[in-house]
Amino acid sequence: MTALSMLMLALMAVLVVGQVILRNMFDLGLPWADELSRISNIALVFFAAPALMLHNRHIAIDLLYSALRPAGKAILRFSNYLLISLFGCIFLFSLYKFLVRAGKFTTPSLSMPNYAVYAPVVVAIALLLIAALYRLITRTEPSPDYEFEEGGNPIADAIAEEMADQVSDAKPSGDSRK
Repeated sequence: MTALSMLMLALMAVLVVGQVILRNMFDLGLPWADELSRISNIALVFFAAPALMLHNRHIAIDLLYSALRPAGKAILRFSNYLLISLFGCIFLFSLYKFLVRAGKFTTPSLSMPNYAVYAPVVVAIALLLIAALYRLITRTEPSPDYEFEEGGNPIADAIAEEMADQVSDAKPSGDSRK
């Protein structure tokens, strides 16, 4: 999935840069390139989501999670994956209902049926649902790579060090009440 996301990013970059060059230097636009770059953007986002969740690489604000004890963390993790599974089911059902009506229509430039345009979304949400159900059933959670490295999380360590420096600089050196 990650490789497919990177391929979509590369395709989108080539199409957008190519469009800019063609429009500005040769006064020539390719309508299909804009459409294909939009489709690759959709595929990029939707293919990246399940891969990031499966490998625990997604952006997470873990303020609450960090404050919980192990039992609370397990409950929160279970609730998260349950909600993600519910979201995946609702999204797939809604997308099915949408494509029943709109799937037969085609895109303006490429004349691509909407079934093809939304196929990456269906596949990606199905994979997201599978990944969430896998985490829910096995109750496993991969640890980020930095937890196994010596020194812990380098970003968190740098922030903590900078904050410590700021606190030490702000402290008065002596008693100012003389």
